[in-house]
Amino acid sequence: MICKVKHKNRSIKELKERYAYMFLSPWIFGMIVFFLFPIFNSIYLSFAKMSIGTEGVVTQFVGNINYYKILVTEPEYLDNVLLALKNIFISVPFILVVSMVLALLLNGNYKGRVFFRGLYFMPVIIATGAVLQLFLTTASTNATEAAVSDAAGFNMIDFDAVLTGLKLPSSIEKYISLALSEIFMLVWQSGIQTILIIAGLQSIPDLHYEVARVEGANAWETFWFVTFPQLIRTMILVIIFSIIDVCSANTNEIISAAYNKFNDIEYGVGSAMLWFYYLFVAIIMLLIFLIYQKVFVKKWGESA
Repeated sequence: MICKVKHKNRSIKELKERYAYMFLSPWIFGMIVFFLFPIFNSIYLSFAKMSIGTEGVVTQFVGNINYYKILVTEPEYLDNVLLALKNIFISVPFILVVSMVLALLLNGNYKGRVFFRGLYFMPVIIATGAVLQLFLTTASTNATEAAVSDAAGFNMIDFDAVLTGLKLPSSIEKYISLALSEIFMLVWQSGIQTILIIAGLQSIPDLHYEVARVEGANAWETFWFVTFPQLIRTMILVIIFSIIDVCSANTNEIISAAYNKFNDIEYGVGSAMLWFYYLFVAIIMLLIFLIYQKVFVKKWGESA
């Protein structure tokens, strides 16, 4: 009798696993065909040269010639890489701060908060449609994100004069000035991050805040000793998402240059441009994970 029960339980488990693989099979197929295969093919193309011959497209392995070409014969490429990496360290912290402030405001218990949440998330919906293209065309004669940022701001505040009056260190003043010069588009890009942080805030048990109130903690102490430690995992997700979003933006000079190479049928050079750039992006993400593991997990343990 015991053997029959074990056999029945094993059969049910095997049946559930079979159903699980059946439902996962479309995702696995799509992952292999539309994600893994293009990635490995792109890596191979970065070491190859493609040409059109009488028999069609011919792919020839050329080693590291493509990387030599972008690093030596195209000196503007390294300047664009440094500019793109600099843009990451300017944009991502600003998006993180804006998203955190908006999430704390929108997470409050007041009437109409659903309306305001939708209002702040509206740019994310508009940004994928024809409305944004119309806005880019009408907001500025030069329809770029940078031009729209200046046009939408209407130059109402001279940020350089304000920062000069504050007498901040030159490095900090330059950093804040660059961030404020793109404030419109950076706020525009903070919609999804705000929603993610709101979800993280709502996952924090109310019991933790009750304990903080009993202990006499003020709002500032409650944020740093209760809210912030509970949001670390969400913040890591937001940081990674923001880095990917900034790196893949249409205004990125490296993305534009690689697409131009693709249009000229120089797939090897274009792939080399992207992979060399994303190598540095991967290093930045790895450093973020190492800091998370060595600092936050070590300090707060499982709560982080």
